[in-house]
Amino acid sequence: MQPEGSESAESIRNFSLSRLANSLRWRQLLASLIIIATGISGAGAVYYHYQKKSFLEKQGQEMEKNGQDILVSVALHKELELFIIDNQISSNDEFREFLKENKFSLGAVERDVEYIGYIQRVKSGAITWSTKHAFEQPINNESPYKTLKNLDHPLFGVKAKPGEVTVGKHPPLVRMGRNPNKQASSSEYIVRAAGFTFSGKLYQLVLARSASQITKNEKTLRQELTWLVVVTSLLVLLAQLAGSYIVLSPIRRIEKEIKLIEAGEKQLIEREYPNELNPVKSAINTLINAEKGQKRRYREALDNLAHALKTPLAALQGASERSTGGQQINQAYVDDQIQRMNDIVAYQLRRAVVSDHNAIVKLESLRPIVFRLRESLMKVYFDKGFTLEINIDEFARCRVDYDDLMEMFGNLLNNACRFCESKVVVKATQDVDFLIVDIDDDGMGFPDNNPTQLLTRGMRADSQTEGQGIGLAVSADIAKNAGGKITLLMSPFIGARVRLHLPV
Repeated sequence: MQPEGSESAESIRNFSLSRLANSLRWRQLLASLIIIATGISGAGAVYYHYQKKSFLEKQGQEMEKNGQDILVSVALHKELELFIIDNQISSNDEFREFLKENKFSLGAVERDVEYIGYIQRVKSGAITWSTKHAFEQPINNESPYKTLKNLDHPLFGVKAKPGEVTVGKHPPLVRMGRNPNKQASSSEYIVRAAGFTFSGKLYQLVLARSASQITKNEKTLRQELTWLVVVTSLLVLLAQLAGSYIVLSPIRRIEKEIKLIEAGEKQLIEREYPNELNPVKSAINTLINAEKGQKRRYREALDNLAHALKTPLAALQGASERSTGGQQINQAYVDDQIQRMNDIVAYQLRRAVVSDHNAIVKLESLRPIVFRLRESLMKVYFDKGFTLEINIDEFARCRVDYDDLMEMFGNLLNNACRFCESKVVVKATQDVDFLIVDIDDDGMGFPDNNPTQLLTRGMRADSQTEGQGIGLAVSADIAKNAGGKITLLMSPFIGARVRLHLPV
């Protein structure tokens, strides 16, 4: 059983890791770190390989030149199978100067800078010349290398064919001679072996330089690349943090506005935001407006219900008082008042729910709705001989409930068809936050003085025709509850224009 303190620490750690895993910012930083580290490491590996290859190629070119100079300066002593300095081409002093200039090891060897060369019979492996003992003469008419007593430099297990050149890193095979206990000063050498034939026999010139310097260079390069990866990753992460702060700042601002709305200090999200956040802003404002409209409609419905029930309740109360006085109750009259009350309640409930107030109102396509209404209205007003033109594409959509759109456009199109002379035109255009719909007719238009009063319940522009003057008001309520609005203007045909701003 674990102590209570350890369980608490474990739960806190798991909670912290869970919060980090669910944070978009930390996920973005982790993804950026992986991408940056992988990219820079890959580039560093390629650069490291290129530098290593370049250094080996450079060393090989230098060794090639040194090897050519050596082969030109030596000649074969045929009886002893020993290569000696050809004094006709280069004197001992000149060749010694050549060895010093190219940093060949002579005598005492400085640690980790050894550079030696030797000529070897490929078949037997016998050493026939060495830069360490380039000027030694035959001893008792025998080669000084015959017993390997003068061999105090390493040998390498390479065998080059005639005309073949090999360059690479090789460890020493054996180190023998005057100091048999002396170990190789470097674990690896850069070795160049070139095969050639002389007097029908196969030889190879082997040049070997200590790889300690290239190893140091490789180590330094690895350290520099490691620091480059770390520092570059940190710098890019800092830049990523700054960029993340800039990118996420609009989200933090919209979050603050939502909290102010929750606290009742604001009504809607009002600030301007990037285009990517405009749909979020529009959806949240639509939700807020729908919630407010829901509450307002319920309140209005209760007020209307209470007011409308006063009359039938008073009638029932009077009937009850008359029955108390001994008069006969008119049962048909009572039933009629009860039915009237039922009708009032049903009507007010329908008005209280003019749209579907779910958390999110889906986008509805406007074009099918308007075409469906046109078919019905053309049958209703078949005797007028007018045209109803619709300029709405299939991409025109708004965030209003389908039933609300049917009621709203049914009222507005019915008014336009009823009052037009010969033409009704419906046109939709897309704005940033709204779908703008214009319903134009060539009728008598709206009154010049304050046409917005027609959006009030019971107000009518024409008293000569039948109606109660609530169609515009109901449509205005639906638009307002959805987060839009209705504006009354003059049409290009000198008639009425009803302009709707519907949220998208």
